[in-house]
Amino acid sequence: MLSGLELVAAFAIVFVGATVMGTVSFGLGLVVAPILLLFLAPQSTVVMVNSLIGILLLIVLINTRHHFDLKLIAGAAAGGLVAVPIGVLALDNASPAILRIAIGVVILCLAPLAITNVELPLAQRRMTGPVIGFLTSLSVTTLSIGGPLVAIYALARRWPPQVMRASLAFYFLVADILAFGLYTQAGMVDRDTLANTGMMIPSLLLGFGLATVLVRRMDTRVFRYVAVTVIIVGGSILLGREIFRL
Repeated sequence: MLSGLELVAAFAIVFVGATVMGTVSFGLGLVVAPILLLFLAPQSTVVMVNSLIGILLLIVLINTRHHFDLKLIAGAAAGGLVAVPIGVLALDNASPAILRIAIGVVILCLAPLAITNVELPLAQRRMTGPVIGFLTSLSVTTLSIGGPLVAIYALARRWPPQVMRASLAFYFLVADILAFGLYTQAGMVDRDTLANTGMMIPSLLLGFGLATVLVRRMDTRVFRYVAVTVIIVGGSILLGREIFRL
């Protein structure tokens, strides 16, 4: 269980991650996972991060429920649910070292997407939603990272900001609930993980509270650059540490 300086560091990074996710609708895993992996096993990190994401998404969905339209995100959500069992199985059987390296690589590959206006030419096609939903959920369930994929899809569909926030919150929350049930069944949810998650809830709420203020007052593009800097530094530290161990 986290204690001492590890607990302080975890509290601080969850605060930053919650602020990022509350501002740009995704990114908590990108920010938090590299730091938590310095203290915790990959399986515990993924379960903890996805649990925190689920709590935050529930708050977002409640706040944006009037903008939610199930038809917009139904295809992606269906694809995401199909991927969850595969992701949980991969997480349960993968080598911790390989998982850490995979998470570091995915972080460095996805981080730039958080600040670029990448468009998907096929975003308007009917099957694109389920495919993107599947790939995103597979990555998130296994590595706790992958949100930019479905976020780029949502941006390409040109949804209004509040509709995008509500849709992404629903998509991730549905997959997160199923994943948590499967994590529990696979024996990956223990008392220490639950205790660590519980200790981070105040930090999570503080970060989300700050995000609601920043969204109104801060240049979102500038904030995204700051967030991506944190993401890239964290991913580089994680990847460099694991490569040095080999």
